[in-house]
Amino acid sequence: MNAETLQTATDVSTLIDVKGAMLPVPIFELNKALNRASDNDVFAVQVSDKDAEPNFRDFCQGTGNVFIGVERYADHDVYYVQKRTVECSRCSNIRAVTMGIAVVGVLTYTAPQVLLHNPSGLVLFMFAGALAAIAPVSINLFKVAKRALKRSNVTIRFEAAE
Repeated sequence: MNAETLQTATDVSTLIDVKGAMLPVPIFELNKALNRASDNDVFAVQVSDKDAEPNFRDFCQGTGNVFIGVERYADHDVYYVQKRTVECSRCSNIRAVTMGIAVVGVLTYTAPQVLLHNPSGLVLFMFAGALAAIAPVSINLFKVAKRALKRSNVTIRFEAAE
């Protein structure tokens, strides 16, 4: 491990002692801890299985977490892993569009009832929630559109009217 790695490894958030357990138990225990952890938390996993390194590297590569390194001792090894949350931009885009459709649908259903009838409490609640969601949903949809335009290399210029 280099000096930068040792510095990161000293900031360990959680120590997981699974000495004596054979693979895949250490990976399962690490995965459980990662699911409860915050982004950038560092884990030290004590393992007595001397052939575990490829499994930890593969696990980190597959999950998007960072394999920091390993310290070897006579009776066990300590693997250092940093949690990283991977946000899928495609999933984020789908969520933004779905929320936009949902807000439009709720407003389409509730607005006429609010304006023309005596609406129930549930309809008023749904209408207020949809109104409150317009700004954040719009911002997310504009971000999605901006990324799509960037990928397609389309340039849009807005000029002030004279």
